[in-house]
Amino acid sequence: ELDLDRVAELTLFALKENIPIIQLPVAITEPNIVVDDPQLKAMGITELVTIGESDYAGSPRNRVHNIAVGLARFNGEMIPEGEEFSFGKILGPVNAQTGYLPELTILGERTLPEFGGGLCQVSTTAYRGAWRAGLPITARRNHSYVVRYYSPAGTDATVYPPWTDMRFMNDTDGALLIQTHHADEKAYFIYYGTKPLRSTELVGPFTWDPIAPPPDRIEYTEELPPGESRIVSKPVPGMKAMWYRIITEDGEEQEPEEFASFYEARPYFEEIGALLSPPSIVKTPERNMIRLSENTTITLPRENSRTGPRIRIRR
Repeated sequence: ELDLDRVAELTLFALKENIPIIQLPVAITEPNIVVDDPQLKAMGITELVTIGESDYAGSPRNRVHNIAVGLARFNGEMIPEGEEFSFGKILGPVNAQTGYLPELTILGERTLPEFGGGLCQVSTTAYRGAWRAGLPITARRNHSYVVRYYSPAGTDATVYPPWTDMRFMNDTDGALLIQTHHADEKAYFIYYGTKPLRSTELVGPFTWDPIAPPPDRIEYTEELPPGESRIVSKPVPGMKAMWYRIITEDGEEQEPEEFASFYEARPYFEEIGALLSPPSIVKTPERNMIRLSENTTITLPRENSRTGPRIRIRR
């Protein structure tokens, strides 16, 4: 619910001091959660701690499938008190055998189908819940370019096991129980436990240094059949984004934490299949040769010959 009195106060102050941006203050009322299970209560799991949420509306079928498979992997997971959560460790192998389908994944300067494409929606959702609760974030990396599914900018967390992970510490006074859920093209990470006696304010995003997409790029490759083409990158502008997390504990406001994100500008990038080193046919009075490379030739059989082509390799 919008706190109208504080909004009016902040607006007047901003006008007086020539401040261009204010953050609208809201009062959040969490749903009342009752935990009856004695084993959970003994572990400190007594209430709702935080919720991570993200929107993947408009995702293709394979991406929706992979998100659902990934979310299910974390449902019911427990993070013991004082331990570190590792997204990649819990996620495990990502391949066809573990139920994933090929979908677009950022692979360097190209975006190509790979098993598990879309799992960053799951890691982003998990990250947002921990970030919002003020849990210490020990590993988080933004995507190399802005992806529309992770708006607003600077709130995403990419993963690419085993090299890129998302991790945080459970510094609460009990274990954290994770429940995952998806509905209406939205993903949820719900954390239950003992809510810390602190408040967390997220301020942002502040964006700057916009960069236009580079010129279109076309490359010829032998990875595709001649004449076939594929788009491996669409034009995306680059920018930088910053969020500040302000934690107040025991009535004392801590130094704001900075969460910076740097997004590259990407060009329209198309690959076209071609023979980059086409064979050259050298004809002599005695024989025809196809030169495949500097050291390799194929001697073609003469007319009515009973033997096939001969390959000669110079070493």
